[in-house]
Amino acid sequence: MFSFVYKDIDFAHKLDNPSHPTEEYYKHIHHFYEILYLVRGNIDYTVESETHRLRGGDLVFIAPGKFHYATVDLSVPYERYVFKFPERIMPAYILEKLNGKTSFFFNSGKFREVFDEFDANEQQYSRDEAYTLFLCELLKLVVRLCHDPIQLAESNNDFISHIIDFINANLGQPITMQTLTERFHYSKSYINIEFKRQMKIPIMKYIRLKKILAAHKMIAGGTKKSVAAEMFGFENYSTFYRAYKSLIQTGAVSEGDCTLD
Repeated sequence: MFSFVYKDIDFAHKLDNPSHPTEEYYKHIHHFYEILYLVRGNIDYTVESETHRLRGGDLVFIAPGKFHYATVDLSVPYERYVFKFPERIMPAYILEKLNGKTSFFFNSGKFREVFDEFDANEQQYSRDEAYTLFLCELLKLVVRLCHDPIQLAESNNDFISHIIDFINANLGQPITMQTLTERFHYSKSYINIEFKRQMKIPIMKYIRLKKILAAHKMIAGGTKKSVAAEMFGFENYSTFYRAYKSLIQTGAVSEGDCTLD
């Protein structure tokens, strides 16, 4: 097992059991990419409205801005690799291909040798050398993922999936419960209940979280803070900043996204 946090990547080989959990599997969202490769364990993983029971050899590719969480049964060991990295280290054509695929790659045991190589690199080389080799192996892995047979995503709830698609496509517009009832022809109470049941988060909180991260991404790309905040419905930057820090405190947003100060 190892934890390698250096420059702009965070990579770890983890093993959890009842007496030694290494993290909380809370609902969260962030602006970097994340790959989870399951070695063994009993885990249900959710990315947006899609939930699957994972088996050893399954891989989850999580794009920035995707709400996700794990439901883990620690009565059995939970072993996995977790690789977090920024968008800028990936060629644009690769990310474009991967973003068009489902987040879940099943029966991916064929990629195990790549992760075995990660273990060897961490143990044998200096940090700078290991960093270079990790990036090379990561690029090899994502290129191979691009050519993995297309697996169509099957949402556990098509209704919720359609709502999420609508929210993601309209983050720059005001989205209220009235907007959603008129769009989807369901009552406010039904939308609220079904969304929270499936996503484990109130729908208006989800929308606010998505808007905060969309504004954050624009700020990180050079847009003025006040302009980005206003574009996504925040009256001023201080209102946006307080909302962002509040979400960090609740664990819904990863503080490692980047600094807003």
